[in-house]
Amino acid sequence: MPLKRGRSQKTISTNIKELMKKPSKARAKGVRTLAKKTGTTTKEAQRRQAVAIALSSAGKKRKK
Repeated sequence: MPLKRGRSQKTISTNIKELMKKPSKARAKGVRTLAKKTGTTTKEAQRRQAVAIALSSAGKKRKK
């Protein structure tokens, strides 16, 4: 599951979709831990983690 390189919104969206498909074993454990820590569902935790990974690989920060 290599992520696409680039900083455009289209590339970031594609990477998020790729990360949301099926997490690896290590990411699945991290998603469960994040969900428990934040008190959210695993799907929401997986989305947050996918966004963070995609933005990190693009070299951008999340807007607040």
